[in-house]
Amino acid sequence: MTNTIPLSDWLSVLDDEYLSTFIRKGGASVKFAVTPDELKSDLHEAIKAHCRDLDYLFAALDAAKVEMRAHMPQDIFFEMAKQIDWRQLARRLVLSLASQNGYQVEGIDSSSAGNLIDVIAHANDLDPPFVRLTMNRAIQNSVYRNQKMSRDFRVCMSHLCLMSGESATPGHYADQPLIDWLTGANTRIGNVKPFTIRTSINRTTARYFIESALHWVRHVGYSGMVIVLDNSRVTLARRPKQPDGKKYYTKAMTTEHYELLREFIDGVDRLSGALLVVVTNYEFLDEQSVRGWGIYPALRTRVMDDVRDRNLVNPVASLVRLSQGEEKAPW
Repeated sequence: MTNTIPLSDWLSVLDDEYLSTFIRKGGASVKFAVTPDELKSDLHEAIKAHCRDLDYLFAALDAAKVEMRAHMPQDIFFEMAKQIDWRQLARRLVLSLASQNGYQVEGIDSSSAGNLIDVIAHANDLDPPFVRLTMNRAIQNSVYRNQKMSRDFRVCMSHLCLMSGESATPGHYADQPLIDWLTGANTRIGNVKPFTIRTSINRTTARYFIESALHWVRHVGYSGMVIVLDNSRVTLARRPKQPDGKKYYTKAMTTEHYELLREFIDGVDRLSGALLVVVTNYEFLDEQSVRGWGIYPALRTRVMDDVRDRNLVNPVASLVRLSQGEEKAPW
């Protein structure tokens, strides 16, 4: 039996070696954590708490959800996007840009509702049209011309920033079509054409939107983003005889999912300030299983232990096996 590392020890290493340093500085990493079912809740809550303390955004994805297709990159983006408050991020950047342009923004809450430009103007004893003119120029330079994000994504973010200076009528937001497009609630491109957006978020384009979103999270001032993806359902070899309300993955879908993970690993240099933690089970490591990593050697060779010690656990390895043990890890 391969040695395991206590959950608390691994989380400590994750903090020290990644979240507090490497990821915060703009790096990115993909980690696999083989986790017993009874530890999954503790793992999620602990990582979420660390993200809150270190000012990271957190998203939890579960391959078992019926509406979630873990083998499709656009569903990864949509599920991530549903857990992001896009309006709050836009308002946070507007406040940052206002401060950079010499306006007093102390005491203004980015999460508060209402016309943000009017609030900034009132705090600085200026006319709103004057402030809006300055902010429009700042948004154009900081967002619309930011080549680190894909064209349609930065157009969308520009509109969200500009609309933070508009008062929404009760129960209606003018930017709602943009939110629906980002979250997959309405994927019809005609719904966002009035905003000069021309690209659908699909299997081909989703990767660029994921990369853009991760850059955007850091651009607005967060330390980065942590995504926890539970793919245990993907390893289920047989469809349950009794429907359990969860998604079932065929062998072809499982292979596509593993290919998607391999692409994330190979393209990690294109991600910014991101940590992807794939939470899986021991079926994933079963070479004899028709759903284990053995069906896609390209992924297995990227995360397997190149060198394995009989007694020592490498806490920074791509793949670790977690346990509840209280003993100190032997490194």
